[in-house]
Amino acid sequence: MSRRIFRLIIVFAILLAIYLVALKDDHSKVFLIVASSITFLIFSLGIHGLIAHSIRPDTKGNIIVYPLLMWILWAILFLLFVFFIIPVYCPDFLMEL
Repeated sequence: MSRRIFRLIIVFAILLAIYLVALKDDHSKVFLIVASSITFLIFSLGIHGLIAHSIRPDTKGNIIVYPLLMWILWAILFLLFVFFIIPVYCPDFLMEL
């Protein structure tokens, strides 16, 4: 049941991202950055929850590297978000930094 919930969270995040890309000309840059950041957080929550509930409970307790792997996955997702997804919403975003 929990994996189904996290799959629905991922689908919701993807649909929200598609909505934002389709109507990005109708919104301000600040709204797009905030909304895409929330979409990213929802998507990463779904990915982490899906992975966490896919590992067997007896194995998860013995994996000392598990938190490190989850952090690495989140860092990679965040870098993809900052350098590839946000420039789609706001093409001048990296130039303003």
